[in-house]
This record gives sequence, structure tokens and C-alpha cells, in this order.
Amino acid sequence: MSNDHDYSKEIIIDPCNLEKEWLIQPSYYLYYSESHAEAIYQKDLKKSALDYEHSILYDEVKKDWKKHFDSKPTEVAIKEWIVRNPKHRKAELAFIKATREANVMLNVKTSFDHRKRALENLVSLKITGMYSEPKNKVRQIEKGGQAGAAQRQELNNDNVEGIRVISRLRKKKRK
Repeated sequence: MSNDHDYSKEIIIDPCNLEKEWLIQPSYYLYYSESHAEAIYQKDLKKSALDYEHSILYDEVKKDWKKHFDSKPTEVAIKEWIVRNPKHRKAELAFIKATREANVMLNVKTSFDHRKRALENLVSLKITGMYSEPKNKVRQIEKGGQAGAAQRQELNNDNVEGIRVISRLRKKKRK
């Protein structure tokens, strides 16, 4: 998958351009569904590599235990030796990272499903006339010409700021 997508920006809905948002939604969902499938595939590969490394190390210690232990080791001692081995640890960390990426992509995919439902609701509201009231901020923006463009930018900035707050909270939670 290419890295030309940024889900933190693509998840934002432009309420002034619902038709475009509605039309682009399926391609976003498809892209992030494929990204999720790829992340699961990578996770499975890393798990396989971890299992393989474990079996290689187990075989090594069973064949030549005198190289690693003073006396014949128990199964618990062998497992402990394998877990502490740098090769095993490297494979384990790669698996953990791949699992995290798969989980993130699952949540991104779910977010785009929520985005679809939000778009459906916004379109329904627009069709039923919610935006026909002159007090409505979005309707005023659409009619506002130059002033409307500034207000539209303000609405988009509010959405972007909301995403930034969420991103900062996620980063704090990870630490």
C-alpha cells in the first residue's frame, strides 16, 4: 500500500461539499480495508517468523545443550534461554509492532464505516430541509461568497483542531 493517504485528514467531512464526500467515501473505505488486510497479513508473517526462530533456537539448544548450560537443562530453562535470546527478542518485537499496526488499521477501517454513516445522516438532514433555515451557519456560508469562504475555512479549521486534540490524547496514552 502506498503512503499517499493520511487517514487523520481523510476522515474529516466537509459539510459544504457533501456530494464530493459521498462519492469519495467508497474509495476511502476500500483503501483502508485493503490496508487492514495487508496489516493482518504482515502480522501473520511476523508470527510465523517468530515461531520459526523459536523452533530453530529450541533445536539448537537441544542438540548442543553443553554449549549453553553447565548441566542438562529442564524444559523451563530452555524456554527461558530462548526468550532471552536476542534473535528471538527481535522477532518478537517485530510481531508486536505488526500486531499494533493491524489493530490501528482495524480502527481506521471502523472509523471510515462511521464516516459513511455520518455522511448518510448529513445527506438525509440536507434533503429534509435542515439546511434551508437562514440561521444555519452552513447555509449562510454557501451563500456568503468571499465571506462564506472564510467561514468555510473556519469550519474546516475547527475539524482539523478536533483531530489534533484527539491525536495528542492518543500520543499521551501511548507513553
